[in-house]
Amino acid sequence: MKILLVDDERGYLNVMGEVLRDSGYEVLLAENGKQAREALEFDKADLIISDVFMPTLDGVRFHDYVREFTDAPDIPFIFMSGYDDESTRNLVVDPDRDFFFSKTTPIDKVLLLIDNLRRTIEPEAQ
Repeated sequence: MKILLVDDERGYLNVMGEVLRDSGYEVLLAENGKQAREALEFDKADLIISDVFMPTLDGVRFHDYVREFTDAPDIPFIFMSGYDDESTRNLVVDPDRDFFFSKTTPIDKVLLLIDNLRRTIEPEAQ
């Protein structure tokens, strides 16, 4: 499974990218929504994990772009943020394909969500 990981905090992006690779996932990295949008023009992803608040093109607008203008509008999208408040969590408007986790969520819980999503994307992975 290929994951597009988007975050403007380079340290978090690199650490999370390494954790995902160590867990057996192929990972594409982008530092903002604009880079992520450009990455999707040249490559496909099975899952997107994106920070919410970023310069250039934030996670909300990037999510809107994915839903409206890509050939994969139903791709699972996980919002992540250092802000864990009601308004941030309300970004998840479609609980069947949009998800949220705080950057303070234990990594095993994040990996469990990703693994569960992988099973819906790749039924033979069960």
